[in-house]
Amino acid sequence: MRFAMTLSAVALLTLSAGCATAVGGQALPAPVTPSAASRADGPNSLEFRKVVADASRIGGTGTGPPPSQTARQSLDPAEQTAAVRAIDCTPGRADPLAGHDDRTLPLVACGRTDNTAYLLEPEFLPGSEVTDATSGYDQQRGQWVVNLRFTSEGTKTWADFTSKNVNQQAAFVLGSQVLSAPNIQVAILDGNTQITGKFTEQQARELADQIIGR
Repeated sequence: MRFAMTLSAVALLTLSAGCATAVGGQALPAPVTPSAASRADGPNSLEFRKVVADASRIGGTGTGPPPSQTARQSLDPAEQTAAVRAIDCTPGRADPLAGHDDRTLPLVACGRTDNTAYLLEPEFLPGSEVTDATSGYDQQRGQWVVNLRFTSEGTKTWADFTSKNVNQQAAFVLGSQVLSAPNIQVAILDGNTQITGKFTEQQARELADQIIGR
């Protein structure tokens, strides 16, 4: 199921992943997970990439032979478009790339739950820069949300990226699949970020757990 989400800096800003907006003046819950320094990057670690396009803008998926890793990480725009059109994003289908993508190259990836193919830029921020991800109910907005915290270095990178990419999408990639691709509504300068959307309690909790690696 695909739905809109947004990401927002809790005190100042908003980001979107599916269809969400930011809320102001809220304090994030105290961290309850290990610091990022204690988690080593590996094949199944989180990566942040900018969304260039998705199948809704390029054309249908699963229309040709399965693209190779070379095709899915090509620098050639024609090969990238062909890979988006060819990749089969049927939910539950095993991904032969499965976390072994080269983070320095573009990536054609499927959404883990939204059945969409994405063309992504190289990683701009590793998931190890996330120190905490929690879910909670936003009384003000009347919906479940996911809150993120970053390290000091991650906060700087995230602030720079969100400042330059308002109204663009940031993909949260795990195991070569897109967990969430929220739309950035405002620059997020202090690292305190909120993902809002039409989450159920379980969906919000699962996304937070996937982001932090619980």
